[in-house]
Amino acid sequence: MSVQNQENNSALPTLLLLDDEEGILSSLKRALRGIEANIVTFDSVLDALQYSEQHPVEIVISDQRMPEMDGCEFLARIRQYWPHSQRIILSAYQDFGKVSAAFNSGVVERFICKPWDNKELRFIVDKALEALASMPGNGERENLLPGTPVDFHGIVAADDSMNELFTSIRHAATTNAPIFITGETGTGKELVARACHLESFHQGEPFIGVNCANFTEHLMESQLFGHNKGAFTGAVSTQEGLFSAAKNGTLFLDEITTLSKPLQAKLLRVIQEREFTPLGTTKVQQFQAQIISASSTAIGEAVMAGEFREDLYYRLNVITFGLPPLRERGGDILLLARFFLKKYSRLEGKHFHDFNRDAVQIICGYDWPGNVRQLENVIHGMVVLNTGKKITSEMVIKSLSNMVGGIHAPVKAFQADPVTAKAAESDKKEKGEILPLWQVEKQAIEQAIAHCCGNVPKAAALLEVSPSTLYRKKQSWE
Repeated sequence: MSVQNQENNSALPTLLLLDDEEGILSSLKRALRGIEANIVTFDSVLDALQYSEQHPVEIVISDQRMPEMDGCEFLARIRQYWPHSQRIILSAYQDFGKVSAAFNSGVVERFICKPWDNKELRFIVDKALEALASMPGNGERENLLPGTPVDFHGIVAADDSMNELFTSIRHAATTNAPIFITGETGTGKELVARACHLESFHQGEPFIGVNCANFTEHLMESQLFGHNKGAFTGAVSTQEGLFSAAKNGTLFLDEITTLSKPLQAKLLRVIQEREFTPLGTTKVQQFQAQIISASSTAIGEAVMAGEFREDLYYRLNVITFGLPPLRERGGDILLLARFFLKKYSRLEGKHFHDFNRDAVQIICGYDWPGNVRQLENVIHGMVVLNTGKKITSEMVIKSLSNMVGGIHAPVKAFQADPVTAKAAESDKKEKGEILPLWQVEKQAIEQAIAHCCGNVPKAAALLEVSPSTLYRKKQSWE
């Protein structure tokens, strides 16, 4: 074991480096010289574990392939000792299967691909230090209450599942490992890909996106790899491919399951060898960009059906992000609806500023099969076609009916028509019926929660009580 910071400043976090090769340790130490941390190095897993049992460790960088224990197992032990540590794995591409599983289970938080770039290594460690500083008790993020709206590189959300996704993006984006994004059409897969790019070391480089479903097999091959003049009929000039145009940035391949089998084989080789050959030439070009792919269909099913290569699947599926459909994001429906209303009212020169109560019930009760994209289009259309200060339920119903063609209208709010409900309530009052106090209270609480699209903390704020009170009341009714 060696300690790089001889004075061993107790105010600084401890960065533990583990690799069974002394040359790798020396290279890491040189690259991290001057980092704000006390660096300790080990060439033995057992020695590193013994040290970690007795001393706090804030950041760990471990090699994956070691004789005594692999890196993922070691970091799992570190997680048991120090749950809030930042755990980073050194890994070559052939190890990505096991490392991917460790990342998805939370054992590994960041990757460093071998061979690494020293600037990228420093960037990853700096991100780990920032994450430590932002933990509860150390930074401003602890002041973010559950349900607080966040704009993460253009992705607006308050739901807990989305905030967990943002945290995973911050971790995964610090590596060059392939990222795969799944989600229904319209959930925002390209926005997530852009967020990964903007959080990465490549943020100043190009972001190139392409929908693989938009091209035939031959055109898609030309799009990806480029071609020389005369490479095929119609190739009247040399064209740069997307792999070349992406440079050291990010290449986003949407709907990748639509690629033909021959093109899948070529893509696999590019990922393995980090090189490609444009059509019509034998000149090999190096490829350095991050690959992010996505599909709105289940890629596992495509593999089982023999439509997608299993080996390519494992290459692309190192880190997986699953985007929830909008209907599962609770209060985000109304949050996004108001965000789009403000956006398009400003762009179209209108004066809309909110929705009336009945419109809110319909919007929050609709299933939104087209997800965020459908919601945005509906709001945009209503702003263009109507005038006023508030969007009404009539505007929403008309817009949704036009979009679904009267065939499919999954609107839960229609089942409790506001006009019918008001008439029933009026009838009860005329008969002199008085509801018990607990039932009046129950109706008020349920109405507030519905108004906030299921967001209990927001409903509690409107009712001027604590969220725990509402949770306790709800439990008593069950």
